[in-house]
Amino acid sequence: MMKGYELLKGAFLRLGINNDTELLDGTSKRDLEFINQILTDLKLSPIEELSEEVKCSAVVGEAVCCGIAMLLSFALGEQDKNQIYTAIYNAKRATVLCKTEKIEDVLPQAEGGAL
Repeated sequence: MMKGYELLKGAFLRLGINNDTELLDGTSKRDLEFINQILTDLKLSPIEELSEEVKCSAVVGEAVCCGIAMLLSFALGEQDKNQIYTAIYNAKRATVLCKTEKIEDVLPQAEGGAL
């Protein structure tokens, strides 16, 4: 388990941002939104605050950090880093989501039950 702040700090480190005081103020809506976008994408529950615990394995935590780095690099306009972290996140995302127990295809039904 990791706190939202730790996930965000992991993303900063991946991007080479060591001095996070100017980017992280503890209440940034943008940073919290980035975390929640990735958590939702990975089928995890969103968090309300950066101090909140995220219940996930180390593999999922790594994927979340890479996803946050992807979104943050895009927001900062760093295209080269964004391309790299997009590829890394997509690979890690596929690994995390492949553990889904059951995927079901369903054909749409017209109203009234007949096609």
